[in-house]
Amino acid sequence: MMRKRKIEGKAVARILDAKTRDIIGYLYEWNTGARTPKWKDDIVREDVIYDYD
Repeated sequence: MMRKRKIEGKAVARILDAKTRDIIGYLYEWNTGARTPKWKDDIVREDVIYDYD
């Protein structure tokens, strides 16, 4: 069985710091249906808000 490769992705949400509400990254959805975060400064955070607006 062949897997789909991640070829094309689009930002579907902004990732905000829960305290400051600053944009700290974006959530991408790939052609495979997978969703992955991309952090602006490559520091993974846990106290976040996903803004799908």
